Amino acid sequence: MHLSLKVPELKAFIAAQLANFFPDRYVFEGGDVDAALDQALQRTEWCFRHISHSAYSGGGEAHFSHLHSDQYSQFLYYLANSLWVRSQNRPLCDKLILLNKALNGLFFTYNAGLPDIFLFGHPIGSILGNASYADFLVVFQNVTVNTHPDAQGNRGPVLGKGLYLAAGAKVIGDKPIGDRVSIGVDTTVYFREVPSDTLVYTGADGSLAIVPKKGAANAQAYFNVPIL
Repeated sequence: MHLSLKVPELKAFIAAQLANFFPDRYVFEGGDVDAALDQALQRTEWCFRHISHSAYSGGGEAHFSHLHSDQYSQFLYYLANSLWVRSQNRPLCDKLILLNKALNGLFFTYNAGLPDIFLFGHPIGSILGNASYADFLVVFQNVTVNTHPDAQGNRGPVLGKGLYLAAGAKVIGDKPIGDRVSIGVDTTVYFREVPSDTLVYTGADGSLAIVPKKGAANAQAYFNVPIL
């Protein structure tokens, strides 16, 4: 993967940001940090290889810039999640999530379980709860996915592959969303199951419309492999 900073420089950059935003005794150092950083870069590379935009991949190589805010926000998720899974280093995980919130106005937790392959499209103001996510997720600005466990306590809602969440889209409740669903601008899906291969939008009268999607799912435009 082509990096805008060498790995030691990237680590120092993250450490400096954390120290400046949150000047406490918890420093970005240790074997768990180094291992999580390596793993996060591997996960970032795997994800970006599947994104069709030239800023993310090209010439058979993934590209990651620490100054590309959308890319950096995704990387910070992978880093926080990898560190949490590896060592449950809560102070540093909390600081990484707060850093993402401070820089990008985006909130999710390090145990949110975001998929291996997804895309943040300037997701300022978005809140992603502890739902069950699937690959080829696309999230734009002011999106909300709530956390609403079902009666058995399972993480909900369950979101299918290729979910496209346009600006202001909201998924509230515990009902499943199918594969290759596109939810339109400022549309709220409230405790409503949505079948696969559909387009969801708010009609002129304010009602919720769920119609079969003609052609490829909206999310397909952002990835270089078929969303099956």
